[in-house]
Amino acid sequence: MYIIIKLTIFYKELMTLQLEVSIKQNLALKMSQEMQQSLQVLQMSAVELQACLAEKVSENPLLNIEYQDYQVDFKKIEKMVLLKNQPASSNSTKGKTEGYLDAKRPLNPEINDIETYLVEQIPFNTCLSCTEKKMLLYYINNLNESGYMDISIEDAAESFGVERETAEDVLQLLQTFEPAGIGARNLKECLLIQIAQTHSASSLPYRIVDQYLNDLAEGALKKIAGACGESKTEIQNAVDYIRSLKPKPLQELVHEAVEYIIPDIIVNEVEGEWIVSINRRHIPSVSISDYYSQMIKECDIQTKEYLKANLKDASILIQGLEQRDKTLYRLARLLVEVQSSFFEKGKAGLKPMRLKDAAELLEVHESTISRAVKNKYIQTPCGIFSIQTLFAKGLVNKEGEMESTAQIKAKIKEIIQSEDRKKPYSDQNLVALLQKENIQISRRTVAKYREELLISNSAKRIRYG
Repeated sequence: MYIIIKLTIFYKELMTLQLEVSIKQNLALKMSQEMQQSLQVLQMSAVELQACLAEKVSENPLLNIEYQDYQVDFKKIEKMVLLKNQPASSNSTKGKTEGYLDAKRPLNPEINDIETYLVEQIPFNTCLSCTEKKMLLYYINNLNESGYMDISIEDAAESFGVERETAEDVLQLLQTFEPAGIGARNLKECLLIQIAQTHSASSLPYRIVDQYLNDLAEGALKKIAGACGESKTEIQNAVDYIRSLKPKPLQELVHEAVEYIIPDIIVNEVEGEWIVSINRRHIPSVSISDYYSQMIKECDIQTKEYLKANLKDASILIQGLEQRDKTLYRLARLLVEVQSSFFEKGKAGLKPMRLKDAAELLEVHESTISRAVKNKYIQTPCGIFSIQTLFAKGLVNKEGEMESTAQIKAKIKEIIQSEDRKKPYSDQNLVALLQKENIQISRRTVAKYREELLISNSAKRIRYG
């Protein structure tokens, strides 16, 4: 009897344990589905989320979608192209390029077909043979995006069965077209074509590019001055003119695709206080259909199961959207609090902050912050920025305080802008000056930051005259 009682108790305990395990597994599965949906939605950009919601609504009859008054054709906008801003032309010959014409000339901003623009310049009323005209078209079709020739003269001559000299003559004709430098085979030829339009082959700019281009690239102006027998001031003026030329002839004519950015967070200053809001203007509202919800109670078993499954999916999606807004809002509030100086001073006001720091302050996992930041943008009175911009690395100063990378770069840039151009600061000089401001930094790091700012080394920054 005792054994039977023991077995009965054991059986009941086993059944209870199995039931608990089953409940936990079901809860884990439910949490897993909801969590996965929530994380997927959190990671999406505004454009991706709009596309996702449109797809979900098409698949789930229980979902209603309501667009805002302002709608955007994202597919169309993503394919939008804009012409690059044209640099202002200058007729001045004074200043650093004194004695030389300004090489920058405005180009037609309405040009949207480069090949057509070049073909229209072919002199069809001249004595060019039919073969030579075809060669011109062939050359035009073989220009790369920078305007350089992608094929050799030998290949062109062989393709058309003509002498090399003929192929060279046709290419030289193309090189008289606008924009200046078109059809060049390398950087040197590109610059020489542009210089030859206003200067002779014996001019100082022409000689420097033709004979000392490598020295010019190294900033060895003193060496060039000695080789040319000219004063450093004359060399400096010639070099300034050369640097005003276009290394890529089609640079001003190239169209580039631009992504239409929709800010996920909007920050405005109202009476001295930063106000945060989630931008829902471009995201449609999603809700559960009352009609189908009521229909679940009245339909047959098979239809009921189908509708219940869709109801569950719809509920999980809506919860994910609500969680996305909540997470983004909390993150935005934190960033506004920590990086308030950024909204006033720009990148120079950034404070060091890591994803890990934000995760700890918001009591969430770091991966959640990573997903919240990915492909998200914040709109401020100063412009629209990637949220990632507000997370900055840093270094510790002598007081034990953190200086952000952006702040240090801003200081390096400021120091270089105020330096004596005849005696520019070396990287070691920059280290010493930064240390005076209590920033402990190595020469190697200074060099890295300087290069990231696209600032040349001291040898290339030096000016004469």
